[in-house]
This record gives sequence, structure tokens and C-alpha cells, in this order.
Amino acid sequence: MLGNSSTIMKKLGVLSLLALAAALSFFIVSFTAGNHMLDDHVRKGQADQKIVAELKHFIEENKVSSDDDDALYKWCSANRGVDIEVFVDGKLVFMSLGDVKALEEPVKETEGDRKKAISITFADTTADVIIYDGQQKYETLLVVNIVIALLLFVGLIIWGIDREVKYINILNEEIHVLEGGDLSKEITVRGNDEIAMLAESVNEFRKSMQNQLKKIEQLEKNNRMISAEIAHDLRTPLTSLIMYLDFALGEVEGREPQAEEYLRKARERSIRLKDLLDENFSYTTMTDYFLEEKQEVQAYVILNGFLSDLVLSLESQGFNVRSDINYGKSIIRIQGDAVGRIFGNLYSNIRKYAEKDSDVYIWCRDKETHLELRIGNEIRIFEGEKPESTGFGSRIVKRLMKEMDGEFYVEETEDRYTAVLRFLKVAGES
Repeated sequence: MLGNSSTIMKKLGVLSLLALAAALSFFIVSFTAGNHMLDDHVRKGQADQKIVAELKHFIEENKVSSDDDDALYKWCSANRGVDIEVFVDGKLVFMSLGDVKALEEPVKETEGDRKKAISITFADTTADVIIYDGQQKYETLLVVNIVIALLLFVGLIIWGIDREVKYINILNEEIHVLEGGDLSKEITVRGNDEIAMLAESVNEFRKSMQNQLKKIEQLEKNNRMISAEIAHDLRTPLTSLIMYLDFALGEVEGREPQAEEYLRKARERSIRLKDLLDENFSYTTMTDYFLEEKQEVQAYVILNGFLSDLVLSLESQGFNVRSDINYGKSIIRIQGDAVGRIFGNLYSNIRKYAEKDSDVYIWCRDKETHLELRIGNEIRIFEGEKPESTGFGSRIVKRLMKEMDGEFYVEETEDRYTAVLRFLKVAGES
């Protein structure tokens, strides 16, 4: 049965044996040393003053004579573990451990007895009394040593178990880190029991997940590259197709209305397909921006130029731009090329879907933790078919803002569209 027991149970058994050995060793050493000290104490006749006082009080209260064996036996029985010897005029007249009268020869008091004796007044005379209270102290010493040895045994067991519990708590905290998605945190492996084996298994699982994620990341990168290459390769023939459709339209324009209509629709669909490929190419190559280092610069320095270009571009398209901008003294974290791409997408969106000859509002304020920029416009009402939106532009802006620790969201009503950019502020005064 022992061969089939778990490593943890074996460790607990070994711990128990070590704790028992330590407790027994302490008990033997402590009790032996205590016994030696008590023996020396008893040999010297150093009785406890409390016992001496009790004996004197008993003799005085009960008017005990030096030859009153019954009374003296009664007192010794009441004080278990205490024995006395009584000497009168240099002769032993009473001892609690035997019958003096049964002795063949009287026992005389020695010089050593006198040194240990205490002078006590009895009802009939004054006698030398030697008090031996060692037995009571032996019993007390035994009990105290047993209790301490038991506490030592239990304490060592608790210490060993607590050590394992602390290790389990460490594993629990490290597994919580893994749950949060940080697979770089290595699990602590300590010992060779089942808990350590479990920790090692979790470590292997962590490494396996890391490898799988790397493979997935590589596959995604390959897919993005393939998608970008396909989009790039298709744009060239599409451009040629649009050009040939333009030539065909020129040939039939005004002469064959039916053919002209078909060619125009084919051209619109080709342009739409080219736009989709351009947006897909743009979306799949965003990783290039993520790899570049972000910078911390004054908001005015980086944004003023982009906003000025945006205003000029919109006004050239017939929009009336009204702005209310206050950068404060804030410093924001950005990646320059990514910001340029964000404003390019916002401009393209306004140009496609905003009402011509309407006001475009640009508002900027320095908030507590972010610099907030709002760009709002009226939504165009299309007479014919409304251009279909894929949402690529908004997703690009959102991803780029998130990469810069910022935020992008849209506030939209039936007739108004507002893009909100929130750049993370790292310093400056509001």
C-alpha cells in the first residue's frame, strides 16, 4: 500500500516523522536537564517558601506536636509529592517515607542535615525540619515538557503544510496572470510531488500556447501579405479595364443609349471594385505603422499642420469649415504617419458622404486625461443610389487610435455625423 501512495502523502509522512523526532529529542534533552537541576535542588534541600509557610501555618493552627505522626502524615498526604523529616535535639523523630519507631537504632542529625533544615516551632518544642518537595516539581516538569514537545510537533507539522499552501498560492497567482493573457509568465516549479508535476504541466501548456499563438500570428501575417498582394495585383488590370471602358463610352456616347448605359454601369462597378481593393490593401498593411515607435510631442506641433491641410482640402471641395480649437499645453503620444493616415480617412469620408456647401465643424479641447478632437458634418442626401460603405475607413482609424493608446468613436443622427478622436495625454496643463 505504501508503494502506491502519492508523493504528497509520503512527504507528509516524512514530515510527521521528522517532527516527532524533533519533539522527542527536545523532550529527552529538556527533561533530562530539568531532572538534573531538580536533583541538585532537592539535594540542597531548597524547599519552596510557599510550602514552608503552609507547613508552619498547619502546625500553628492545629497545635501539632513534634511526635504527632498522624497529623504530620495527614499534611504530607494533602500536599502530594512533599515529604518531611523532623529532628529534635539532634535525633530523627519523624519521616513521612517510613516509620522511625521501627528503626533498630536512632538516626542522628548530621551537619549536612542542619544546613538543609528549617527551624519550625511545634506545640511542644522547636525542631529542625527538612522538606523534600522534588516529586511535585518532577511532575510539573514532566507535564510542561510534554506540552512543549506536543506544541513543537504540531508547530512543525503546521509549518510544513503552510509551506505547501504558500506554494499553492504562488501557483494560483501565476495562473491568474496566465488567465489575463500574459503567457510570458513562467510558472514556478518547486519540488517533485504532484503539485510540482501539475505546475510543470501548466508550464508546458503555456509554452505550447505561445508556440500556437506565434504560428497563428505568422499565418495571419502571411494571409495579410497574400491579401495585400492580391489586391495590389488586381488594381493594375482594373485600372486598365476602367480606361478601356472610358474609351468604349467615348465610342458609343450619344449614338447607342443602351450600350452607353451598360458601359457606364460596368465602369461604376469597376471603380467600386477598385475602391474596395484599395481599402483592403490599406487595411491589411496597417501593421507597418504599429511597428514604428510612438513619440510624445506637443499637440499643437503635430495636429496643427494636419488640421490646416484638412481645412484647405475641404474648402477646395466647396465645404465651409468652422473651427474652435484649443490645444492647451498638452503633450500627446502619437505615431506621425498613423495620424496622417487617420486624417486622410476622415477627409475621404467627409468628401464622399457630407452635404456639399454645408458647414464642417472642427472642435478641439484639452481634457483631464485626453485631448479630444471632434469633426462633424451634415450627411448628404443622395438623389440616386447611395454609395455603399464597407466601414474599412472607420475600422482603420479605430485600430490606429487604439495602437496609440487613444480612442475613436462616432456619434451619428439622421442628418449629422461626428467623428470623435481622443488622444492620450501624457503631460501638460488643462
